[in-house]
Amino acid sequence: MDKMERTFIALKPDGLQRHLVGEIISRFEKRGLKLVAAKLIAPKKEQVLKQYPDDENWYLSLGNRTLAGYKESGKTIDMTAMEIGKMIREQLVDYISNRPLFAMVWSGPHAVELGRKTVGHTNPLKADVGSIRGDYSMESYFLADNLKRAIQNLIHASGSPEEAENEIKIWFSEDEILDYDLLTAEVTLGSNWGRVKKQ
Repeated sequence: MDKMERTFIALKPDGLQRHLVGEIISRFEKRGLKLVAAKLIAPKKEQVLKQYPDDENWYLSLGNRTLAGYKESGKTIDMTAMEIGKMIREQLVDYISNRPLFAMVWSGPHAVELGRKTVGHTNPLKADVGSIRGDYSMESYFLADNLKRAIQNLIHASGSPEEAENEIKIWFSEDEILDYDLLTAEVTLGSNWGRVKKQ
């Protein structure tokens, strides 16, 4: 077994409006991950700003991905990658601040990668059927752009173990995160489960 990981998952305001909390928790439980922290909050702008960093590399990464998406679809936009990144950050902060957000921490082997696969592609139009975004969202970057708002793609999942640990610190104190055993852990992670002892 590879090392245990933690990942940060947040059901965004549009996901809460769709009454998807139970379904989302069920998806991660069925995946085999363990819920170790959860809370419903309406974050202040200052907290959301920590989630979306004022960082040049972050702006460029986001802006370049957006430009690539436009190029792929044959559309153009008269903005630089940096300008796009800053604009999207403002939209995201406005979208998340002072609205209900269901924040969670899940743990297990490969928790980050499994979390990303479970939620699906950031652009719901590209998300596979069977993923959360692929099953429950008809949103797209272009719809969001036309309405001049952040993409409403239901859910956030950390992109790397390092990002997960940073995000967890933004939303939870360590004493809010539980460490407990699941009865199913021996089956999931053990090697001798289900073996017949005597016939």
